[in-house]
Amino acid sequence: MEQTQLLLNPEAQSYRDYGPAQAAVLNAPAFAMARAEICSWPGYAPTPLIALPALAAERGVTALTCKHEGARFGIGSFKPTGPTYAMLAVLKGEVRRATGVAQVSTEDLVTRRYAEIIRDIVVAAPTSGNHGRALAWGARTFGCRAVLYMNDSVSAGREAAIRGYGGEVVRVPGAYAQAVQQMLEDDAVHGYFIVADQGTPAYPQVQQDIMQGYALVADELVDQSAPALPTHLFVPGGGGILAAACCAHLWERLGRDRPRVIVVEPTASCCLYASARAGRAVQVAAATSVMDGLVVERPAAEAWPLLSAGAFAFLTVPDQAAVEAMCLAADPHGDDPALVIGDTGSAGWAGFLAVSSDPALRRSLGLSAASRVAVVVTEEATDAAVYQRIVGRAP
Repeated sequence: MEQTQLLLNPEAQSYRDYGPAQAAVLNAPAFAMARAEICSWPGYAPTPLIALPALAAERGVTALTCKHEGARFGIGSFKPTGPTYAMLAVLKGEVRRATGVAQVSTEDLVTRRYAEIIRDIVVAAPTSGNHGRALAWGARTFGCRAVLYMNDSVSAGREAAIRGYGGEVVRVPGAYAQAVQQMLEDDAVHGYFIVADQGTPAYPQVQQDIMQGYALVADELVDQSAPALPTHLFVPGGGGILAAACCAHLWERLGRDRPRVIVVEPTASCCLYASARAGRAVQVAAATSVMDGLVVERPAAEAWPLLSAGAFAFLTVPDQAAVEAMCLAADPHGDDPALVIGDTGSAGWAGFLAVSSDPALRRSLGLSAASRVAVVVTEEATDAAVYQRIVGRAP
């Protein structure tokens, strides 16, 4: 039977400064560029930080807030901040290479100034839904093609959403790892630009660009929380790119005042937890989970060093905890607002609920009546049929 598991990271139990090794991956000047770019896109607005005082009182903490990413650019999740930003850097690089033009603007791409170059570029990625949707949206916006690889357990609704943005979907039998492998084999034939954890030889900074874009989530959270910054942040794991971006940005920006970052994964598929136990990045067996977007067999290469140095703890939760979290969010206690949380987006919420109800886990994380907790919810109901099947009502 799946259980909740908690592992405190010995590397992060005493404070260390954000050092050169971390800054080589993510740093303030690069983030400033990412922030300026993303905030310039039409439709940009900070996603809400929602206060949940009734649940905070019930769970014995001073404050509880939810950073809900469901409204990000109308795409349904946090993903446009990362993959779309990284894809844009690739497209601009290819235009510069083809034309010799030193400065290529985002407006140049949106207005199709270089359409004859961009239309022949194909970006590719493996996806469980949200990553692919963000790339398909970006490809439609900037004029290239997007080919997304989905293993056969991903829902039909998520495939339809990607196709709705003009993305091309390749279905692959097996688990996420098989989708990755098929993409790499096809890349060797077709010459894709991979905008995902795996990166692409011509643009080795893709993974860093994705993380730098994701750091906007944490940056907004700090601005929205000030001056009462959270003491604890629960953030979903998966391959670790979002968690690493949040961990690193908060570490660099806030120093000693940063919250304790707790990385939450499905117990059925927890490559970050397993890596923390092993003291090195390891691969776990293929699995399935309600939190489908977090089913990843191995940590992202650029993300793991940041998490192993800076995440306070690694936590796993069983699928039933995710289901209960989604239902509680939809039918809250007291006057808290009802929230629609997608299956993958429920991990951080489920992690907080599991920890806050267990005295031993509370003590391990230093969770007390004085704590101020923030939870990153990465998505709304990105597949209405899946949401209704889990929660018992339409989103």
